Amino acid sequence: MTNDSNSTKAKIRFALVLGAGIALAGLTGCGQSSSNSQPTSDSDAASEQTATAEPLAPPSAEHGKQLFATACATCHGPQGQGLPHLGKDLQTSQFAAGLSDGKLADFITQGRAANDPLNTTHVPMPPKGGNPALSPQDISDIVAYVRQLQKSGGAVK
Repeated sequence: MTNDSNSTKAKIRFALVLGAGIALAGLTGCGQSSSNSQPTSDSDAASEQTATAEPLAPPSAEHGKQLFATACATCHGPQGQGLPHLGKDLQTSQFAAGLSDGKLADFITQGRAANDPLNTTHVPMPPKGGNPALSPQDISDIVAYVRQLQKSGGAVK
């Protein structure tokens, strides 16, 4: 066997292992723990604020609904009604309703570890619902959809 053949086989094995790891991470997104639920330094906080301070297009609740279905509904239910022993009811959540849109976007972006003292479900909420590909615009759209759910559920008047 030649070196080129061995190199090609090694690259294929690496790609298969990497692909399997990515697929597994996608399947277990809601079970991931969030050890980085808070910035570790002032510079981290500043860079996160800068990242969310970028000008965004007006939020689209319709697009947010589609994203919510893929990133959030597994734990929070398709209508944000919450699922037992998983995610809170977002329609009536006073916690979510009490946050500004920016703070709610930051919370979704950072997630919450299962061992966080404020986590009453003791189920981790992974950053970005386990979908690291969500952009700040996507998160803004999800927030708009959650606000729509809250209006229909009575959390926001």
